[in-house]
Amino acid sequence: MFGLEKNVKRLFGNGGKLFIAAFDHPQIFGVMDGLKDVKKLVSTLSDTKLDGFILNPGIFPLLDNDIMYNKKMVMRGSLGGSRFSNFSDCHTVFISPETVLRSGADAVLIMLVLGGNNDVESMTEISKAADAFHQYSIPVIIEVICADFSKTNDTDFVRDGSRIAAEIGADVVKAFYCENFHEVTEGCPVPVILAGGPKGEDIVQTAKTVVEAGVKGFAFGRNIFQCPEPAKLISELNAVLMR
Repeated sequence: MFGLEKNVKRLFGNGGKLFIAAFDHPQIFGVMDGLKDVKKLVSTLSDTKLDGFILNPGIFPLLDNDIMYNKKMVMRGSLGGSRFSNFSDCHTVFISPETVLRSGADAVLIMLVLGGNNDVESMTEISKAADAFHQYSIPVIIEVICADFSKTNDTDFVRDGSRIAAEIGADVVKAFYCENFHEVTEGCPVPVILAGGPKGEDIVQTAKTVVEAGVKGFAFGRNIFQCPEPAKLISELNAVLMR
């Protein structure tokens, strides 16, 4: 898989690290504070230390190629319902490899939901999708959440869920924060990037903790797009990641 390996390495072309902003939330929540004009925000932050962005497919055609050509672009490729319904225990992958390639995206992000009544269906859906994207050498980032959302930051779940994601085809795992994060990185054979952080905590201090534990990147959403000074925060976080 020379092509796939090359494309994964390109994701981490900035000193072996990857710092992306996750702006895919409106797929679930609709209009959000900080993301009312995602095109403008992406353009504004294109001059920061961010390596790239996670965006929904419908946003890609709206972007200015002259501004975004040197940024890593990750396409959100699965969905599990909106805020108007119950959140599904199995996310459906709704984009094709051809769509990802035509968009110019560098990777695809899909969600693996473990636990609940649809565990097997969820694993099957995501593993088949990962295989399909790999046929085109498209890197797959798998984000892992628990059907019981109260376990999102449970160390046992994050550690084992990350390993499961890697075992069924993830090239990169997007994992939520937990205590003893070194257990997550030590048990996962592919790079782990942090998804957000614990609510009400100092995100810079959290970043320091997980970098020391072996994390290879950040994929932060609300911490960036709802920050009064996102460019300043990005600079601080990047300094932590790259040291």
